[in-house]
Amino acid sequence: MGCAIVAPASNGAPQISLLDNGLRVLCAPMASARSASVSLYVGAGSQYEQDELAGVSHLVEHCVFKGSELHPTAADISMAVEGVGGYINAGTDRELTVYYAKVPGPDWETAVDVIVDMVSRPRFKREELEKERLVILEELAQVEDSPYQLVGELLAEVLWRGTPLGRDIAGTPESVQSIAYQDAVSYWQAQYSPGNALVSVAGEIDPEAVLARVSALTAEWLPADANDRRSAPLCDDGARVAVRIKDTEQVQLCLGLPALTSRHPDRHALSLLTAMLGDGMSSRLFLKVREELGLVYDIHASLTLLRDSGALQVSMGVDPENVEQALRATLSELSRLRAGVSEEELQRARRLAAGRMLMGMEDTRAVSAWNGSQALLHGEVRSVDEVNERYQAVTAADIERLANEYLREDELRLAMVGPSGEAEQFAELLRF
Repeated sequence: MGCAIVAPASNGAPQISLLDNGLRVLCAPMASARSASVSLYVGAGSQYEQDELAGVSHLVEHCVFKGSELHPTAADISMAVEGVGGYINAGTDRELTVYYAKVPGPDWETAVDVIVDMVSRPRFKREELEKERLVILEELAQVEDSPYQLVGELLAEVLWRGTPLGRDIAGTPESVQSIAYQDAVSYWQAQYSPGNALVSVAGEIDPEAVLARVSALTAEWLPADANDRRSAPLCDDGARVAVRIKDTEQVQLCLGLPALTSRHPDRHALSLLTAMLGDGMSSRLFLKVREELGLVYDIHASLTLLRDSGALQVSMGVDPENVEQALRATLSELSRLRAGVSEEELQRARRLAAGRMLMGMEDTRAVSAWNGSQALLHGEVRSVDEVNERYQAVTAADIERLANEYLREDELRLAMVGPSGEAEQFAELLRF
């Protein structure tokens, strides 16, 4: 199979090659690495599913692990990678599915063979699908028994009700039970096409040898027409609070606010705003709600950036007697951030974000993920230096502007899992 070099390696960026069947291969040699990581990304996730097939992306992921042409059983797959001291795993998200393995550098070919073969040539047996259907039903039941996970699902429902983003990535018990074998196979055939996938390899590797091996393994992987992802607008039906009564010792709370997309010019500034608000023990929320008031053990803020949507989230676990006080204190900190930040606080956030990003790039798995996810979702790869430059360019005025634009009382959403409470009661508390 022929290929073309789309982008040669330069300044830490990967070499990007395009095979004749449309598969992209990204290679990032790391001079000091003693390991190699292979990540194969596919444009398959909950946003690509019709409602009646909710959870099919996750079901397919499970089935892919059950055997391939070169490794006929699940045990063969795991033993091939673990036999050289490596590990293998996968994950399904809203916008993509990824399969990855990390091995000692000299064994990179083992990881490439296993990952590429299992994704492009799975055996996909009917009896294995039925087993995995039962496994996934147990996963969904586990979420119901985990207040921390459940509250996140409730918040997603409040934000994106009626869309693929508003339900569990694994689907619902009803949808998982009803997915037909042939529908799962057809979904794999459409989404798992070379033009809708890419292989990202990083570490102690020879790019030309990697490219040759991937090309040989995928010579018979034929192009297909993949389904487009479905739109997922924010829910505006007026129901801003979701409550699930569970017999728990703690109340799990998640505050949510609509945010921006993963390609929005302000995304780096909003990331720094989120860090100042609730990332780490020096953040505003941790210092106020945890250290000063002693209302929670842990409280943190996070940012979800998707291609056509986004959300800023604050999560905490609280004693039932302290719920209202903790919620008011949290909302007060959100409101206070709109008054602006000092240059010193902003500089701390820049260093925090840049430092974690740079340290993460010492790991081959992180590098293969960094390159692969960007290339699949956005068709380009920005280096850590480019992103760091964006962080350094953020000003205090940018933070104040975004705080006033996105930390808005009328956009607040809340999800709660605990022993008592009513939606109307908590809706009244969503005020700055």
